[in-house]
Amino acid sequence: MARKRILFLAEAATMAHFVRPLVLSEALDPHRYEIFFYAPSQFSPYMKNKPFATGELAAMPGEQFLANLAKGAPLFPPDVVRRYVREDRELISRIRPALVVGDMRPSLAISAHLESTRCAVLANAYWSPYAKRRTIMPALGVTRVVSPRLLAPAYRLIEPLAMAVHVNQMNTVRKEFGLPPLRLDARAMYTEGTYVLYADVPEFVPTRNLPWNHYYMGTCEWTPPIARPEWWERMTRDPKPKIFIALGSSGWLRVLPALWRALSRLPVSVILATSGRPVMASSPETYVAELLPLGETGKVSSVVVCHGGSTGIYPAITSGAPVLGIPANADQQLATAVLEESGAGLGVRADEASEKRLSNALEKLLFAPQYREAARKWAPVFRRYDSGALFRRFVSETLGD
Repeated sequence: MARKRILFLAEAATMAHFVRPLVLSEALDPHRYEIFFYAPSQFSPYMKNKPFATGELAAMPGEQFLANLAKGAPLFPPDVVRRYVREDRELISRIRPALVVGDMRPSLAISAHLESTRCAVLANAYWSPYAKRRTIMPALGVTRVVSPRLLAPAYRLIEPLAMAVHVNQMNTVRKEFGLPPLRLDARAMYTEGTYVLYADVPEFVPTRNLPWNHYYMGTCEWTPPIARPEWWERMTRDPKPKIFIALGSSGWLRVLPALWRALSRLPVSVILATSGRPVMASSPETYVAELLPLGETGKVSSVVVCHGGSTGIYPAITSGAPVLGIPANADQQLATAVLEESGAGLGVRADEASEKRLSNALEKLLFAPQYREAARKWAPVFRRYDSGALFRRFVSETLGD
């Protein structure tokens, strides 16, 4: 029998939107399925020697995505979505997949419908319309001048309008292609597809009355194919508690001066993953690498400091380490809110990340045992969900094989 084809589309927004579909694609048996994986060019170093077909996907630069996010503008303007629809349809028409899987590819629900193809969209469960609703005051220019705590009551009143602006832009494009409008809720827009796959575990981010076509996939944990740095053994022999800093591709680098000052007051050693960004170490004694295995490094760390997004928080908790999240955008703030509710960490908003606030949070995480105890409680819960096995089961049931 001919292998059924599955097409994966990764997005350039952040590393997470490449990593998660990559983890799922690699979980499938290439002898059973014919797999096609398309990703933006910046991820090509990670696409070598794959047992499936790969290709380059044109995408809006991640820097533009983050800039739109930072100023509260629609993440993908209508002209970008229109271009994406054309590109998606060309790929779907040529490959004729039985299923398309996308991560933060806003055009996919439109393209798949027009090509009469089933699609699965990856998202975090805290964006689900069936999860607890959390109102987050985004980090905007005004929040650097006026405390977000003072602005939050007013923002709660205008949040529905802000969401409507985002969804209306998408509805404009949907109307052009003859599709009905989405309800004016960004959560509905981010979870529009034949199937919705949550890169989460249900105990950590619970939902209620979940429809039949929504599935939890676990956290899609990924370890970059890199060797340990030359200082690894020396670092593990270092008797001081370790603080692991990994702001990823989207954390605010402007918080680093205050963070370095806060760390200088503590009896710790620092491990820094730069993610290829221009990050200067606080001292020559800092252990620095471009990329590090988050889970393995978390196991030797007393605290992990990250951008507050799920791809920073989840590997740390899986390793049993408490987390300090420093979120800048709405997604990171939602993930950090869930982190604080879990008891496994604390959050300091990037626009409020003063030396004093960071120092207070780090001291609590280092010296108050309840945070590490909570992280260790959650670690086996996270490990219980094998993303590869869950995805294989989903595909088998969905494609009827």
